[in-house]
Amino acid sequence: MTKSTYHFFNKYFFDISIFLCFVLPPIGIALLLFAGCRHLHLVWKEGKRVSITPGLFLLGCLFISSIGAALLNQEYSYFLISALLLSYTGLYLKIKIIGAQKTFSSLKWLTICGGVYFYALYPFQDFLMKNMLVSYLTGTALIGQTEFQQGYERLMGAAYNPNFSVALLLFGLSFLLGECLKSMRGASYRKLALQAVVAGMLVHAIYLTGSKAGFGILLIIFTLFIFRWNRLYAMFLVFMMAINIHLILEWMPRKARLFESADIRKVIWERAIHLWQENDLFGVTPIGFYKHYLSLYNHNIPHAHNMIIGMFVEYGSLGGVALLIVISIHLYRMFSPQVALIAIILLASWEKYTPRLSLVHPRILSYTRKWSWDVSVKTTKNKEYL
Repeated sequence: MTKSTYHFFNKYFFDISIFLCFVLPPIGIALLLFAGCRHLHLVWKEGKRVSITPGLFLLGCLFISSIGAALLNQEYSYFLISALLLSYTGLYLKIKIIGAQKTFSSLKWLTICGGVYFYALYPFQDFLMKNMLVSYLTGTALIGQTEFQQGYERLMGAAYNPNFSVALLLFGLSFLLGECLKSMRGASYRKLALQAVVAGMLVHAIYLTGSKAGFGILLIIFTLFIFRWNRLYAMFLVFMMAINIHLILEWMPRKARLFESADIRKVIWERAIHLWQENDLFGVTPIGFYKHYLSLYNHNIPHAHNMIIGMFVEYGSLGGVALLIVISIHLYRMFSPQVALIAIILLASWEKYTPRLSLVHPRILSYTRKWSWDVSVKTTKNKEYL
């Protein structure tokens, strides 16, 4: 490797790693986890002071839970989750130190391009899923299934599961709609036309994942987009959706299995809660969930299909309560390593940005203080008069 190549790779390491998370997930994930471990080692070696933030609090609780689960269940493979969480922590700390705004900008465009890539993979996913090595390398293997899928209809993307892919697609669409607003306000109609075409691809990709939750969130995202553009139009849209709810249900993907899916989810949730009750303090970790569920119920279910229940069963009461505390401060969601890494970057960028923002506008705060002072002075004078 030449010196110039080394400097280029070092300068754009995060951009390349995030890009590979979408294109060649195992390689991209490995690079980011390596960066996280390396930075955590440097922090430890140099004895740097680290302030406790909601994100670190959550990661710390999950780490303790994974250690406890491994020791109590005598399943030493669970320590892999502990190592993964340490890497997340190092990555989180690194993002908070480097320029978060630059990282966020790169992440935004890479996520949009990644969504388009997921959409472009759809015509070839059956071919990719026939070869084990290729499917795992490209992220088109369906995690949780013991055999290869033939004629799989839902868009897999490159995230090993349609439910994971839809999360990344929703991220990308949200970022893109933000850019659309900028183009509309700046009267950049040519740019807006191109963005609208890409947005259409992402919307179709979200629909092809067959995720009913993704479909619902899609409607919410567009409602918020229109609200930012014109509040009157947004109110009209909400009214029209309310009176045409039956049509919306008709457009919902896999609508024929709506009630069947609801019953299946209910059973999974009940069984997941039972697993949590059996391992209430530290949980069973993401690795253990699949093993325990298969052992008890003889079904290949990789996760609980519910963020809150999943966190409690995988990381116990310690991790579940920690998540609830952080949710009260930030909106946070963890899925596969791909989505989790994106969430860690977003959370670190958000927490680096938000300390510069005041919850109350300075001018309002100034008026409030002035009003409080006037009231205090008047009250004092009245007491002296009395």
